[in-house]
Amino acid sequence: MGTITNEIERQEVKGPAHLLRAIRRAPLYLALILLAAIDIFPLFWIGVSSFKTQGEIFRYPPTFLPKDFTLGNYQEALALLPPGQQPLSEIPMGLQNSVVIATISTVFILIFGSLAGYAFARIRFPGRKVIFIALLCLRMLPGIVLVVPLFLVATQTRTFDTKFFMILVYTAFNLPLAIWLLTIFFQEIPAELEDAALVDGCDRWTALFRIYIPLSRPALATVAILSFMSCWNEFLFAVILTNSVAAKTTPVTLASMQAAFQTRWAIMTAGAVLVSVPAIILVIIAQQHIVKGLTMGAVKG
Repeated sequence: MGTITNEIERQEVKGPAHLLRAIRRAPLYLALILLAAIDIFPLFWIGVSSFKTQGEIFRYPPTFLPKDFTLGNYQEALALLPPGQQPLSEIPMGLQNSVVIATISTVFILIFGSLAGYAFARIRFPGRKVIFIALLCLRMLPGIVLVVPLFLVATQTRTFDTKFFMILVYTAFNLPLAIWLLTIFFQEIPAELEDAALVDGCDRWTALFRIYIPLSRPALATVAILSFMSCWNEFLFAVILTNSVAAKTTPVTLASMQAAFQTRWAIMTAGAVLVSVPAIILVIIAQQHIVKGLTMGAVKG
């Protein structure tokens, strides 16, 4: 009986303490909610505007919710028009190019990043630290510095305005970050596992694919998401190194709808929603892997 009474007393004391703690944290929670609302509101406004007509978007005072709800913007953005009407949107082709370029680039980044990360993490060779630091320095270069050299290389090798060259550029630009992340993750794996595998007759290739790759799935998922998002949203290289619909990515096709005398904001907002949906779905699906990958090695027990 005494134990039950003591437990009740502890709960009574604990209750006010939790309440006071919640009251003290209320301003922090309100500030976080305000910041989240500021970040989310532009996305919400784009989504709402995608269901408005061109005239309603420019109406003053502005309407918060669409009065003339329409799906025509998505039909035009996806070129789903009746026979005989010429589509004005290049978004479907841009989406196709973005999927192909971002997916293939991500696969190459994972392959080469895993090989290089394993080499830097476990193999001792001359100049290892110098090369590793040089890779990080290359990643620090702003993209605008590389635009002119890449343009000259593309024109001289006749790969300008091709998906092939865009894949090479995105792979090379995102590979240093992938190598850096995977090197850190591979270093967190106990070297004794590899030593035991080598003693049992395995070579380094087998150790990489049988030990490091399976144990680094959260890290690989993190690198894949970051690389895919970088390739998916990249604009500078795409707008300089592409010229036709055959190679333009979605950000470029959306920007090309902004002309000197007319900007089709209704279709652009619908296209922006279509571009954002795949990235949002991908992040939601891989959210757990991203959290595990980013926190791996943060705490050592």
